[in-house]
Amino acid sequence: MYILGLIFLLLIVYVAIIYLFFPQQVLNFNYKIFQWKAGLTKKSITIDDYEVTYYDGGHGENLILIHGFSDSKASFLQVAKWLTKKYRVILPEVPGFGITARDKNRRYGIRDQVVFFHKMFEKLQVKEFHLGGNSMGGHISAAYTLQYPEQVKSLLLLNAAGVTVIDGLPYQPAPKPVETMEELNEYMTYLFVERPFMPGSVQRLFIENSQKNFEWLNHMRKEIREGKDIILNERVPQIKQQTLILWGDSDRVVVPQVGERYHKLLPNSQLKVMKNCAHVPQYERPQETSEILLAFLQEIK
Repeated sequence: MYILGLIFLLLIVYVAIIYLFFPQQVLNFNYKIFQWKAGLTKKSITIDDYEVTYYDGGHGENLILIHGFSDSKASFLQVAKWLTKKYRVILPEVPGFGITARDKNRRYGIRDQVVFFHKMFEKLQVKEFHLGGNSMGGHISAAYTLQYPEQVKSLLLLNAAGVTVIDGLPYQPAPKPVETMEELNEYMTYLFVERPFMPGSVQRLFIENSQKNFEWLNHMRKEIREGKDIILNERVPQIKQQTLILWGDSDRVVVPQVGERYHKLLPNSQLKVMKNCAHVPQYERPQETSEILLAFLQEIK
């Protein structure tokens, strides 16, 4: 009994050390669990000498979901748990984000990402698919649908950028990185209504990454501002696909009026508003988000 107790104590100490001092490993472990629950496999593909990773799994019609600015392919992992039961789900990393290479000789505007993904989907031999994304990912999805309408069976826009309701360009540079716990708390309050639990070590990792990635992310914002397809207001009415517009009513990043503008401009769209939810419903309320997506997709003829 003494030996078993000692082993158990050592195990607790080991887990505590990992939890406190190796936050990235804790996050990676959580991603692995979400990936396993969704039945997804992590894969990689190289397009024009540029490698990206993506998750792929499930059976049925193809469903591609693209993450938002400064996010990663893990964005829709929790939602995928329900989606892969009826669809083949592909979650790609957007070039310039996640673990992809940061090459300042490449172009990262919205149109550039569209062209890259077109080549990627061709190489994967994915000819037709339902396409969607959150924030910038929704922006890319709308631009892709305009560029390659014959491939897109339906469009899903979750708190998507891409159209404007005020003058001026979106994707303006951030004035400073998050540097303190107080600033992190303000940022999380800005991003969520119901904040996810983050242990102190993960919060410190977030602050560290905010400072480390600050210059690069502002470079990416500049790329988008100066690239093609930055504002889609005039072209969006050309989209004929059935479109789901899903918005959190408390979004302060891409305000709900943008969702209303999308709904007004898109001739074949429906607008769903999630109460007491903010900018990233796939994180904040993954099951409810998946239920709304599935209900919409089941209506597609």
